[in-house]
Amino acid sequence: MDHTTRKKRVTVSDFAVRHANDSRPPFAYQGKVSELSRRSVIAAALVGCLPARAQPSNRPLRIVLAGPPGGIIDVGGRAIADALAQALVQPVVLDHRPGAAGMIAAQIAAAAAPDGNTLLLTVSEITAIQFLTPIAFDLARDLTPVATIGEGSALACVSPDLQVHDLRGLIEYAVAHPQGVHYLNPGNGTRQHLIPEQINRAFGTGMISVPYRGLPPGVVDLIAGRIQFGIVSTALALSHISARALRPIAFLGQQRLDELPDLPTIEEQGLGRMHVRSTLSLFGPRGLPAPTVARLNRAVAAAVGDPQTRERLRHAYIEIELSQPDDLGRRLVSEQEELGSLVRRLNLRPE
Repeated sequence: MDHTTRKKRVTVSDFAVRHANDSRPPFAYQGKVSELSRRSVIAAALVGCLPARAQPSNRPLRIVLAGPPGGIIDVGGRAIADALAQALVQPVVLDHRPGAAGMIAAQIAAAAAPDGNTLLLTVSEITAIQFLTPIAFDLARDLTPVATIGEGSALACVSPDLQVHDLRGLIEYAVAHPQGVHYLNPGNGTRQHLIPEQINRAFGTGMISVPYRGLPPGVVDLIAGRIQFGIVSTALALSHISARALRPIAFLGQQRLDELPDLPTIEEQGLGRMHVRSTLSLFGPRGLPAPTVARLNRAVAAAVGDPQTRERLRHAYIEIELSQPDDLGRRLVSEQEELGSLVRRLNLRPE
């Protein structure tokens, strides 16, 4: 486990300005989008009625993605983009800003004008990441909760060269081979980081964190055997598992995966207390007006209610979970306390 000296904390404005003018072209959904079905409107009605006629906007909605292409945040954003553009009568632009465990994207969104044209799409572990970065940031203070999309599942996997078939086997191997297991860490504070560190603390294993800028490059090294263990989003892992390039040893989800019915969940293997949820959520800048938050929340509900969107989310192994902004805000505070306490118990330090 790395223990680094605290660095000078960077302010929101300093950090955001550094990245806000990045000239990389975002991924834009500006073409023709399919019509929402009657069921989409019904789903939207569950959380509030959409206006009879939404006012079109010439300005695009920019969704800043706190992860790289191919990751769970990217997949979730692409899944909802078409239907969200239709619901808002507004182009939707997906802007990938990976790095700093999601803090780059979060700071860009926090520094945006509170006009409803910039949102952050991230995962719930960001509430832990803020305790592990030198950037002065507080999710509950600097952002406005808008909506949840759903919870992403994952698979605990090992390199096929490692003769391990379940979590207990991994623990036994790691105990017998001190510092012989290197694990994929796409960002401090993520479940890919916190679960292995909980195992280290509980069982005295010395698994070593290997940092990557997102999951996809780490999976390449996991397949090649340059690292031995990693927690990989289900959609990304399954094709490699089918090709026997990865071996799954546990499923991180509420119940067993249909495609791998013989693979026990992390809870069934006795380590459920170590599970860290990864819920995809949308946030706006601080000061976003309540009517704008409500409008965006209704649009997200309509988008997620679209059958094509639901199918895309299902194929991404994202279990749909909608919420009102106030509910998301309360959950945010609760997870902030819980994961902050976990970071302190694990004695992890900001880098």
